[in-house]
Amino acid sequence: MKCCHSRMVHIFGSLTLFLAFCLISSVQAAGPEPWTVDSAEQWENAEEASSNLSVSKGHAEPTKARAEFRSKVKAFREKRRAATIVFEQSPAWDNWVRKSGIEPEGGKDAPIFLVAGEGDYWYLNALRGGGNYSAWHTEDMENWTLHKNAIGKDWVTTAEYADGTFYIYYDEPNDEDPHLVIDDDLTDTKNTDKGEVFADPSHGSDSGVFRAEDGSFHLIYEDWNPIDASAHSWDSPLAGHSESPDGIHGFEPHEHPAPIDERTVPIPEFGTFNHPAGKFVYHKHRGPQDAYGDYTVIRVGSHYYIFCDFDPHGAPMRLGYWTSDTLRSEFEWGGEIGKGFHPDPTIGFAEGQFYIFAQGPDFVSSGPWVDEVKARVGVDEDGDSKIDQWTDWQVVREEYSRRKGFSRIVDASPASIDLSPLPAGYGFAFEFRTRDTTEDKAKPIMSRVKMSFE
Repeated sequence: MKCCHSRMVHIFGSLTLFLAFCLISSVQAAGPEPWTVDSAEQWENAEEASSNLSVSKGHAEPTKARAEFRSKVKAFREKRRAATIVFEQSPAWDNWVRKSGIEPEGGKDAPIFLVAGEGDYWYLNALRGGGNYSAWHTEDMENWTLHKNAIGKDWVTTAEYADGTFYIYYDEPNDEDPHLVIDDDLTDTKNTDKGEVFADPSHGSDSGVFRAEDGSFHLIYEDWNPIDASAHSWDSPLAGHSESPDGIHGFEPHEHPAPIDERTVPIPEFGTFNHPAGKFVYHKHRGPQDAYGDYTVIRVGSHYYIFCDFDPHGAPMRLGYWTSDTLRSEFEWGGEIGKGFHPDPTIGFAEGQFYIFAQGPDFVSSGPWVDEVKARVGVDEDGDSKIDQWTDWQVVREEYSRRKGFSRIVDASPASIDLSPLPAGYGFAFEFRTRDTTEDKAKPIMSRVKMSFE
């Protein structure tokens, strides 16, 4: 018994040493904690000097065309080597440039843009307002080939693509109950009509579909319950969100929090308005309400975007957008683009840039990242809290690429600098400069800086 007890103690001791070794090894492999600056307090604590820069709410926003920020030297007790530094901007996406002549000729209704693969781009529209939809194809976003009556349905609102199949949603009747056509070849008129896939009790529809990275399909749709939509360009302050595992089955009303909810205070009174499909009842609300609709959805990096009609009360209609870091949640208002037109927008990424096609003007963008940002990093080698060596100034920017197998997911490579050539040191600092060369309101608003170590 004594021999067995000693053996057990020996085994237990060896196991403890082994586990301790693994724990130490894992900590060493993970490397030191990164230096992160992203909250308002962290920005304030990190600032050594700045010019033409307003730091608030966790963002560093230029107040003039050229702005600069220099951090304090972040000191450490032991020497370490820097690995990389990554700069992140806010999700604001305001660097859209109005451009004409990029749509194929002949589309007369609300457009839909869909990416099936590299050099495989589709544009859906009707050859007349209120007519059956056709399809145009291009390999270069310049030369388009028309395939007449490819869909054969009116009131087409949105489309997705998965594993060689097009999922094309249409309302029947208009503004009611999304139906679905699936098609594996848009060059002919053959397809499979799956009929109604979402019994929408709220009227409105004009949905935008998005296929998430887990393969699920999401419909963002108009909910007309709180407004006389006929007096607000057939849009609403409220949107719904329904989800399906396959794009066909399982769509149910209001499965997730309303992605858009700008309702004012409801009052105990109801009204009616006329629609070609019948007389609709709505719940009255106090005061004027802004309205949104005709949604199109895309994910860029870690941010989701909903672009849509924006019909502000007492002002001309325009294009607006919303952002969120999570799909199944309420989105935040991002801003507006242009004015004086009814957008019915659609968005996609092709040939290295983003396109918004609309019933009014079209727009292009290089992506949410606003260019003209340069940065450098310095190291304090001897621990005197002074920088001994700086990297060269380098241009930093995000780069974008479509996620393989997805039409509306675009990956973003980080705006970063490789710091491995720097020597080890007891402290580090960073600087960045911005210079806004865009003609519109876009600004390079920095939201996060993260320096990692070996």
